[in-house]
Amino acid sequence: MALSACGGARESGDEAAGTAGASASTPSPSPSAAPTQDATPEAGTPIGIMFGDTRLGARLDDNATARELAGMLPLTLTVRDHNGVEKTAPLPRPLVTDGAPEGHDPAAGDIGYYAPGGDFVLYYDDEAPYFSGIVRIGEFDGDLDALRRLAEGSSVTVHRAP
Repeated sequence: MALSACGGARESGDEAAGTAGASASTPSPSPSAAPTQDATPEAGTPIGIMFGDTRLGARLDDNATARELAGMLPLTLTVRDHNGVEKTAPLPRPLVTDGAPEGHDPAAGDIGYYAPGGDFVLYYDDEAPYFSGIVRIGEFDGDLDALRRLAEGSSVTVHRAP
């Protein structure tokens, strides 16, 4: 079973670590029964995610963490890959996590915030396990394979959609 690093620097690809100064986090053995912050399809903020010739449509959930991110847009972020399941990028500053559950079991197409590392996370594979410190902040549609192929150190622009 691969661990989802969700925002940490990685040497071997097998261990999770936070960004500079953040401690390593280990996955919880099972998800908690805490309610999720998933939004209904009509709620939230429409956004776009662009890299190269790829444009992904997305929607941020209606929760405190997602609303704070929406207020920071547009952002151009530099991504890293973790365990072949997610692309992460450090945000300019930490986001609030008021009312957020302890963690999340992400699915391909989820957008997350890794609170311990302060990272924006795009999941492109369903193999990412439940992880403490992940806040689901939205979902995206589009070419998951394009995201999978996105090279380490590439730029991704996240903006409000019209």
